[in-house]
Amino acid sequence: MIVLVMTVGMAEPQQSSERPAVRNETDTDDAMVSLPDGRRLHLKCTGAGEPTVILDAGLGLDSSIWARVQPSLAKITRASAYDRAGYGRSDPGPLPRDFARRTSDLLELLDATMETGPFVLVAHSAAEVSARLAIAQRSEIFAGLVLVDPGANLETLTGIGPVWASAHQAGQAAALKCIRATAAGEMRPGSAIYIECGSPPTDGPLGSRQMAAAVLSENEPDPTGVSKVETAAGSLGDMPLIVLTAGNKFGVNEGAAPAEIIGLRRAWSEAGARIAASSTRGEQRMVQNASHVIQYEEPEAVIDAVRDILKMRRPESASAAPNS
Repeated sequence: MIVLVMTVGMAEPQQSSERPAVRNETDTDDAMVSLPDGRRLHLKCTGAGEPTVILDAGLGLDSSIWARVQPSLAKITRASAYDRAGYGRSDPGPLPRDFARRTSDLLELLDATMETGPFVLVAHSAAEVSARLAIAQRSEIFAGLVLVDPGANLETLTGIGPVWASAHQAGQAAALKCIRATAAGEMRPGSAIYIECGSPPTDGPLGSRQMAAAVLSENEPDPTGVSKVETAAGSLGDMPLIVLTAGNKFGVNEGAAPAEIIGLRRAWSEAGARIAASSTRGEQRMVQNASHVIQYEEPEAVIDAVRDILKMRRPESASAAPNS
Protein backbone atom coordinates (compact mmCIF):
# COMPACT_ATOMS: atom_id res chain seq x y z
CA MET A 1 0.00 0.00 0.00
CA ILE A 2 1.27 3.46 -0.87
CA VAL A 3 0.60 6.36 1.48
CA LEU A 4 -0.17 9.70 -0.14
CA VAL A 5 -0.70 12.90 1.84
CA MET A 6 -3.29 15.19 0.25
CA THR A 7 -5.34 18.11 1.51
CA VAL A 8 -8.57 19.74 0.37
CA GLY A 9 -10.89 22.40 1.72
CA MET A 10 -13.51 21.29 4.22
CA ALA A 11 -17.19 21.96 3.82
CA GLU A 12 -18.91 23.38 6.90
CA PRO A 13 -21.85 21.08 7.68
CA GLN A 14 -24.89 21.83 9.78
CA GLN A 15 -25.83 19.49 12.61
CA SER A 16 -29.11 17.59 12.68
CA SER A 17 -30.22 15.12 15.29
CA GLU A 18 -33.32 13.59 13.74
CA ARG A 19 -34.02 11.62 10.61
CA PRO A 20 -37.15 12.47 8.59
CA ALA A 21 -39.74 9.72 8.32
CA VAL A 22 -39.93 10.13 4.53
CA ARG A 23 -36.92 11.03 2.45
CA ASN A 24 -36.21 12.12 -1.09
CA GLU A 25 -33.02 12.87 -2.99
CA THR A 26 -32.97 16.50 -1.81
CA ASP A 27 -33.03 15.64 1.91
CA THR A 28 -29.76 16.17 3.78
CA ASP A 29 -29.10 15.01 7.32
CA ASP A 30 -26.01 16.17 9.20
CA ALA A 31 -25.52 14.21 12.38
CA MET A 32 -22.90 13.86 15.08
CA VAL A 33 -23.04 10.15 15.90
CA SER A 34 -21.98 9.20 19.43
CA LEU A 35 -19.70 6.20 19.86
CA PRO A 36 -19.69 4.05 23.03
CA ASP A 37 -16.75 6.01 24.51
CA GLY A 38 -18.59 9.32 24.08
CA ARG A 39 -16.69 10.57 21.05
CA ARG A 40 -18.73 11.82 18.10
CA LEU A 41 -18.16 11.25 14.39
CA HIS A 42 -19.69 13.50 11.76
CA LEU A 43 -21.97 11.80 9.22
CA LYS A 44 -23.60 13.64 6.32
CA CYS A 45 -26.37 11.77 4.55
CA THR A 46 -28.58 12.63 1.62
CA GLY A 47 -31.06 10.89 -0.63
CA ALA A 48 -33.41 7.98 -0.07
CA GLY A 49 -33.46 4.25 -0.61
CA GLU A 50 -31.49 1.22 0.43
CA PRO A 51 -28.93 -0.05 0.95
CA THR A 52 -27.17 2.97 2.42
CA VAL A 53 -23.81 3.81 0.84
CA ILE A 54 -21.01 4.78 3.28
CA LEU A 55 -18.20 6.93 1.82
CA ASP A 56 -14.74 6.87 3.46
CA ALA A 57 -12.03 9.17 2.05
CA GLY A 58 -8.30 8.54 1.82
CA LEU A 59 -5.48 9.90 3.95
CA GLY A 60 -5.62 13.67 4.42
CA LEU A 61 -9.05 14.01 2.77
CA ASP A 62 -12.27 14.76 4.58
CA SER A 63 -15.82 13.94 3.52
CA SER A 64 -16.05 16.97 1.22
CA ILE A 65 -13.95 15.09 -1.38
CA TRP A 66 -17.14 13.16 -2.25
CA ALA A 67 -18.95 16.34 -3.39
CA ARG A 68 -18.93 15.25 -7.05
CA VAL A 69 -20.22 11.79 -6.21
CA GLN A 70 -22.68 12.04 -3.32
CA PRO A 71 -25.40 14.14 -5.02
CA SER A 72 -25.64 11.67 -7.90
CA LEU A 73 -25.67 8.69 -5.56
CA ALA A 74 -28.52 10.35 -3.66
CA LYS A 75 -30.66 9.99 -6.78
CA ILE A 76 -30.10 6.24 -6.63
CA THR A 77 -30.11 5.40 -2.92
CA ARG A 78 -29.20 6.77 0.52
CA ALA A 79 -25.61 8.13 0.48
CA SER A 80 -23.63 8.96 3.62
CA ALA A 81 -20.12 10.42 3.87
CA TYR A 82 -18.33 10.43 7.21
CA ASP A 83 -15.25 12.06 8.69
CA ARG A 84 -12.84 9.80 10.53
CA ALA A 85 -11.74 10.78 14.03
CA GLY A 86 -10.02 14.16 13.97
CA TYR A 87 -11.19 15.01 10.45
CA GLY A 88 -13.81 17.63 9.61
CA ARG A 89 -16.17 18.07 12.55
CA SER A 90 -15.49 14.65 14.05
CA ASP A 91 -13.98 14.49 17.52
CA PRO A 92 -10.34 13.38 17.73
CA GLY A 93 -9.68 9.79 18.70
CA PRO A 94 -7.05 8.11 20.84
CA LEU A 95 -3.60 7.73 19.30
CA PRO A 96 -2.24 6.03 17.36
CA ARG A 97 -4.83 6.24 14.61
CA ASP A 98 -3.87 2.81 13.32
CA PHE A 99 -6.01 0.52 11.18
CA ALA A 100 -7.38 -1.33 14.20
CA ARG A 101 -8.78 1.88 15.69
CA ARG A 102 -10.05 3.14 12.33
CA THR A 103 -11.83 -0.17 11.75
CA SER A 104 -13.34 -0.16 15.22
CA ASP A 105 -14.58 3.41 14.76
CA LEU A 106 -16.22 2.53 11.46
CA LEU A 107 -18.05 -0.47 12.88
CA GLU A 108 -19.14 1.44 15.99
CA LEU A 109 -20.39 4.29 13.79
CA LEU A 110 -22.50 1.88 11.75
CA ASP A 111 -23.89 0.32 14.94
CA ALA A 112 -24.75 3.71 16.45
CA THR A 113 -26.11 5.59 13.44
CA MET A 114 -29.80 5.93 12.73
CA GLU A 115 -29.02 4.90 9.15
CA THR A 116 -30.10 1.34 8.39
CA GLY A 117 -28.01 -1.43 6.90
CA PRO A 118 -26.90 -3.48 5.19
CA PHE A 119 -24.34 -1.00 3.88
CA VAL A 120 -22.38 -0.59 0.67
CA LEU A 121 -18.93 0.64 1.65
CA VAL A 122 -16.92 2.89 -0.68
CA ALA A 123 -13.33 3.41 0.46
CA HIS A 124 -10.63 5.50 -1.19
CA SER A 125 -6.89 4.83 -1.24
CA ALA A 126 -5.48 3.78 2.16
CA ALA A 127 -9.02 3.53 3.59
CA GLU A 128 -9.32 0.22 1.75
CA VAL A 129 -7.42 -1.54 4.54
CA SER A 130 -9.89 -0.66 7.30
CA ALA A 131 -12.76 -1.31 4.87
CA ARG A 132 -11.60 -4.86 4.20
CA LEU A 133 -10.90 -5.44 7.89
CA ALA A 134 -14.43 -4.26 8.73
CA ILE A 135 -15.98 -6.64 6.21
CA ALA A 136 -13.81 -9.51 7.43
CA GLN A 137 -15.09 -8.90 10.98
CA ARG A 138 -18.76 -8.12 10.24
CA SER A 139 -19.60 -9.25 6.72
CA GLU A 140 -23.29 -9.65 7.61
CA ILE A 141 -23.84 -5.88 7.82
CA PHE A 142 -22.38 -5.16 4.37
CA ALA A 143 -24.03 -5.55 0.98
CA GLY A 144 -21.01 -4.70 -1.16
CA LEU A 145 -17.72 -2.88 -1.48
CA VAL A 146 -16.18 -0.37 -3.90
CA LEU A 147 -12.47 0.35 -3.50
CA VAL A 148 -11.27 3.54 -5.17
CA ASP A 149 -7.66 3.21 -6.32
CA PRO A 150 -6.11 1.01 -3.65
CA GLY A 151 -2.45 0.59 -4.43
CA ALA A 152 0.77 -1.36 -4.40
CA ASN A 153 3.34 -1.65 -1.66
CA LEU A 154 5.70 1.34 -1.54
CA GLU A 155 8.72 -0.94 -1.32
CA THR A 156 7.66 -2.65 -4.55
CA LEU A 157 7.18 0.66 -6.33
CA THR A 158 10.55 1.96 -5.11
CA GLY A 159 12.29 -1.05 -6.63
CA ILE A 160 10.60 -0.43 -9.97
CA GLY A 161 10.90 3.37 -10.06
CA PRO A 162 13.78 4.76 -7.98
CA VAL A 163 13.61 8.16 -9.71
CA TRP A 164 9.90 8.41 -8.96
CA ALA A 165 10.48 7.18 -5.40
CA SER A 166 13.03 9.94 -4.75
CA ALA A 167 10.60 12.62 -5.97
CA HIS A 168 7.76 11.05 -3.99
CA GLN A 169 9.84 11.00 -0.82
CA ALA A 170 10.74 14.67 -1.26
CA GLY A 171 7.10 15.59 -1.81
CA GLN A 172 6.03 13.64 1.24
CA ALA A 173 8.68 15.33 3.37
CA ALA A 174 7.53 18.79 2.27
CA ALA A 175 3.87 17.99 2.93
CA LEU A 176 4.58 16.47 6.33
CA LYS A 177 6.65 19.50 7.33
CA CYS A 178 3.60 21.69 6.75
CA ILE A 179 1.25 19.31 8.54
CA ARG A 180 3.57 19.08 11.54
CA ALA A 181 3.68 22.87 11.69
CA THR A 182 -0.11 22.95 11.74
CA ALA A 183 -0.29 20.34 14.49
CA ALA A 184 2.17 22.42 16.54
CA GLY A 185 0.10 25.59 16.09
CA GLU A 186 2.75 27.28 13.95
CA MET A 187 0.69 27.74 10.76
CA ARG A 188 -0.08 31.42 11.28
CA PRO A 189 -0.73 33.82 8.38
CA GLY A 190 2.41 35.74 7.57
CA SER A 191 4.79 33.32 9.29
CA ALA A 192 7.71 31.84 7.37
CA ILE A 193 6.26 28.31 7.43
CA TYR A 194 2.86 29.61 6.35
CA ILE A 195 4.41 31.26 3.31
CA GLU A 196 6.60 28.23 2.58
CA CYS A 197 3.50 26.01 2.60
CA GLY A 198 1.71 28.19 0.07
CA SER A 199 -0.35 30.37 2.42
CA PRO A 200 -3.13 27.77 2.84
CA PRO A 201 -6.67 28.79 3.85
CA THR A 202 -6.95 28.99 7.61
CA ASP A 203 -10.35 27.24 7.48
CA GLY A 204 -8.97 24.29 5.49
CA PRO A 205 -7.14 21.14 6.66
CA LEU A 206 -3.85 23.02 7.08
CA GLY A 207 -5.66 25.32 9.50
CA SER A 208 -6.86 22.52 11.77
CA ARG A 209 -4.48 21.31 14.47
CA GLN A 210 -6.87 18.45 15.22
CA MET A 211 -6.94 17.19 11.64
CA ALA A 212 -3.19 17.64 11.23
CA ALA A 213 -2.58 15.45 14.28
CA ALA A 214 -4.91 12.78 12.89
CA VAL A 215 -3.22 12.82 9.47
CA LEU A 216 0.24 12.54 11.03
CA SER A 217 -0.83 9.53 13.07
CA GLU A 218 -2.59 7.83 10.15
CA ASN A 219 0.53 8.38 8.05
CA GLU A 220 2.69 6.33 10.41
CA PRO A 221 3.54 2.83 9.10
CA ASP A 222 1.19 0.17 10.42
CA PRO A 223 2.59 -3.17 9.22
CA THR A 224 0.63 -5.09 11.86
CA GLY A 225 -2.66 -3.67 10.59
CA VAL A 226 -1.77 -4.32 6.96
CA SER A 227 -0.70 -7.89 7.74
CA LYS A 228 -4.18 -8.64 9.11
CA VAL A 229 -5.80 -7.94 5.74
CA GLU A 230 -6.29 -11.29 4.07
CA THR A 231 -5.24 -11.07 0.42
CA ALA A 232 -5.78 -14.66 -0.69
CA ALA A 233 -8.12 -15.21 -3.61
CA GLY A 234 -11.68 -15.55 -2.36
CA SER A 235 -10.84 -14.39 1.18
CA LEU A 236 -13.81 -12.00 1.15
CA GLY A 237 -16.11 -14.80 0.06
CA ASP A 238 -18.77 -13.75 -2.43
CA MET A 239 -18.95 -10.12 -1.29
CA PRO A 240 -19.80 -7.97 -4.35
CA LEU A 241 -16.61 -5.99 -4.99
CA ILE A 242 -15.47 -3.50 -7.63
CA VAL A 243 -11.93 -2.14 -7.56
CA LEU A 244 -11.37 1.08 -9.49
CA THR A 245 -7.74 1.53 -10.57
CA ALA A 246 -6.38 4.84 -11.87
CA GLY A 247 -4.64 4.39 -15.21
CA ASN A 248 -2.88 7.75 -15.41
CA LYS A 249 -0.56 7.54 -12.39
CA PHE A 250 3.19 8.00 -12.20
CA GLY A 251 3.59 10.53 -14.99
CA VAL A 252 6.63 12.77 -15.38
CA ASN A 253 4.72 15.39 -13.40
CA GLU A 254 5.01 13.04 -10.42
CA GLY A 255 8.77 12.72 -10.91
CA ALA A 256 8.80 9.37 -12.71
CA ALA A 257 11.37 8.79 -15.40
CA PRO A 258 9.86 7.85 -18.79
CA ALA A 259 11.40 4.38 -18.56
CA GLU A 260 9.74 3.81 -15.17
CA ILE A 261 6.18 4.77 -15.98
CA ILE A 262 5.08 1.55 -17.68
CA GLY A 263 6.46 -0.65 -14.91
CA LEU A 264 4.97 1.48 -12.15
CA ARG A 265 1.55 1.52 -13.75
CA ARG A 266 1.68 -2.23 -14.31
CA ALA A 267 2.55 -2.86 -10.66
CA TRP A 268 -0.28 -0.59 -9.49
CA SER A 269 -2.77 -2.33 -11.77
CA GLU A 270 -1.61 -5.79 -10.69
CA ALA A 271 -2.07 -4.84 -7.04
CA GLY A 272 -5.64 -3.74 -7.76
CA ALA A 273 -6.32 -6.99 -9.60
CA ARG A 274 -5.10 -9.03 -6.61
CA ILE A 275 -7.42 -7.10 -4.31
CA ALA A 276 -10.34 -7.66 -6.70
CA ALA A 277 -9.60 -11.39 -6.62
CA SER A 278 -10.13 -11.43 -2.83
CA SER A 279 -13.83 -11.86 -3.63
CA THR A 280 -15.25 -14.53 -5.88
CA ARG A 281 -17.46 -11.73 -7.23
CA GLY A 282 -14.67 -9.20 -7.50
CA GLU A 283 -14.01 -7.08 -10.58
CA GLN A 284 -11.31 -4.56 -11.45
CA ARG A 285 -12.06 -1.54 -13.65
CA MET A 286 -9.38 0.71 -15.08
CA VAL A 287 -10.12 4.45 -15.04
CA GLN A 288 -7.69 5.62 -17.67
CA ASN A 289 -7.93 9.40 -17.23
CA ALA A 290 -7.58 9.46 -13.44
CA SER A 291 -4.34 9.82 -11.51
CA HIS A 292 -5.55 8.85 -8.02
CA VAL A 293 -8.51 10.83 -6.65
CA ILE A 294 -11.00 9.17 -8.98
CA GLN A 295 -14.02 10.49 -7.10
CA TYR A 296 -12.92 14.03 -8.00
CA GLU A 297 -11.31 13.43 -11.41
CA GLU A 298 -13.76 10.88 -12.86
CA PRO A 299 -16.77 10.81 -10.50
CA GLU A 300 -18.97 8.90 -12.96
CA ALA A 301 -16.68 5.88 -12.58
CA VAL A 302 -17.47 5.74 -8.86
CA ILE A 303 -21.18 6.37 -9.39
CA ASP A 304 -21.40 3.61 -12.02
CA ALA A 305 -19.52 1.19 -9.75
CA VAL A 306 -21.94 1.80 -6.87
CA ARG A 307 -24.91 1.42 -9.18
CA ASP A 308 -23.58 -1.94 -10.36
CA ILE A 309 -22.84 -3.11 -6.82
CA LEU A 310 -26.48 -2.41 -5.95
CA LYS A 311 -27.47 -4.81 -8.74
CA MET A 312 -24.91 -7.40 -7.60
CA ARG A 313 -25.63 -7.38 -3.86
CA ARG A 314 -26.30 -10.71 -2.25
CA PRO A 315 -30.02 -11.51 -1.80
CA GLU A 316 -29.49 -12.43 1.88
CA SER A 317 -28.01 -8.98 2.59
CA ALA A 318 -31.38 -7.35 1.97
CA SER A 319 -32.74 -8.93 5.12
CA ALA A 320 -29.61 -8.73 7.28
CA ALA A 321 -30.02 -6.91 10.57
CA PRO A 322 -28.23 -3.54 10.47
CA ASN A 323 -26.79 -3.74 13.97
CA SER A 324 -26.26 -7.46 14.37
